[in-house]
Amino acid sequence: MTSFNQKLLMVALTTVTAFSLATTANAAGWGTLKGKFVYKGKAKPVELNITKDVEFCSKHDLVDESVVVGDDGALSNVFVFLYTKRGATVKPHPDYEKADMKPAVLDNKGCRFEPRAMTLWTKQPLEIRNSDEGIGHNTNATLRKNPKFNETITNDKAITKKFDKSEPGPAPFACNVHPWMSALVLIRDNPYMAVSNAKGEFEIKNLPAGEHEFVFFHEKPGYMKSLVVGKEKADRKGRVEIEITDGKTVDLGEIVVTEKLLN
Repeated sequence: MTSFNQKLLMVALTTVTAFSLATTANAAGWGTLKGKFVYKGKAKPVELNITKDVEFCSKHDLVDESVVVGDDGALSNVFVFLYTKRGATVKPHPDYEKADMKPAVLDNKGCRFEPRAMTLWTKQPLEIRNSDEGIGHNTNATLRKNPKFNETITNDKAITKKFDKSEPGPAPFACNVHPWMSALVLIRDNPYMAVSNAKGEFEIKNLPAGEHEFVFFHEKPGYMKSLVVGKEKADRKGRVEIEITDGKTVDLGEIVVTEKLLN
């Protein structure tokens, strides 16, 4: 075979291989992950010690929200997100790409942050508001991959922030004026993340099919090492390997969170 013919053959093989890989990737499909966190332990709300703007803030019956448990032990504010290795990227499902990227809102309201725990895709701006009329707040964000900031938030003007990089985990946001105020914001460069709601439930739709690691994180322990998820146990970084099946929903059922795990 001549050198020219060998080159033609190599080009043809490369094209076929690339087409085959692309077809395989496209054929992998998409699936959904869901579950419900149930807390087994005592969770009595503890009143906060209000030391600033006492007259206004005391009207809101503020309690420690580091562990929020609803009916039948439903545990709120547990983060679940897709783990990606350093430098790796994830191509989102087309439905995410078409979504309207309205700003996510973090409000200073009733001398607390609302919400306490939230997720933010880097395609989405973050709008920070102050709904407490006549009360000054600041937002101090401790970030590792994006620029830190500490800015005053006034009633008349919200501030808008945009982030370019994934944070390795939920980042703490605080108000230094009112030291009991805190929130966690998970910033990622893909949309595959969720926070459990008031019913303890979470759902992540249109995940790429295949074997993936997911991170489980809560404000109290941080990474939820030793959390039992299905037949698996989370490692020291709160990671569990889960297979996502094309066209199906992987329902993890009730995920029990013990009092010991949150201490």
